[in-house]
Amino acid sequence: MSLVLLRRVFLVAPPLTLAVVLWFHPAGGSDVYEGVRADAEAWLFVHTAFLLFIPLLGIGAYLLLRGLRGRAATVSRIALVFFLVFYTAYEVTAGLGVGILVEYANGLPADEQAVVAGAIQDYSRNGVLGDPLSVSLVLGVLGWMVAMIAGAVALRAAGAGRSAAALVGLAALFAVHPPPVGPVGLACFAAGAMLVERARGRDAARWREPAYPEAAVAAAGPSNGAP
Repeated sequence: MSLVLLRRVFLVAPPLTLAVVLWFHPAGGSDVYEGVRADAEAWLFVHTAFLLFIPLLGIGAYLLLRGLRGRAATVSRIALVFFLVFYTAYEVTAGLGVGILVEYANGLPADEQAVVAGAIQDYSRNGVLGDPLSVSLVLGVLGWMVAMIAGAVALRAAGAGRSAAALVGLAALFAVHPPPVGPVGLACFAAGAMLVERARGRDAARWREPAYPEAAVAAAGPSNGAP
């Protein structure tokens, strides 16, 4: 398998696989224990998958930006760091942590379940790592959204078509990960990545020029008759 084909598989397979997994995401609810208790296994399955796929998505986004320079590309790369750090922290706490506690509570007598349910509610509403507007969630969500929108701007400037740039920008929808919004965002990322790869393959020289403006200026040589 060539490196180009391997890169394209990497750009497409992880987001599409996670998109399928997300369709098993339970709805949850304002009462965390009652919303998750009947689907605790599915809840744990989905949020365990996040631990694998969040790093893969980050790597895929960096690959999509490979070779690009400029303010938008830099902003996108920095935002991806925020996504990887804070969204992972959020998912471990509000996802896996809650799922583990819910499974534990399910095995208790009814009177003890009420006590643990209250603890789960308090745990999931932690202001640093929980829901609905914790520090980690806000920074993680904004990290992904900014990374995708800034990445779309950088890709468009580098020669990507409007459709490719728009699809990458729409990948920001993944920040709201429950279905149908999350899977749609991931599908947009995969589709946009393939269009970008096709554009790069068709006209590599056109991509290099806007990506490296200082190189383009040097290649143009002296202007206005200067020696």
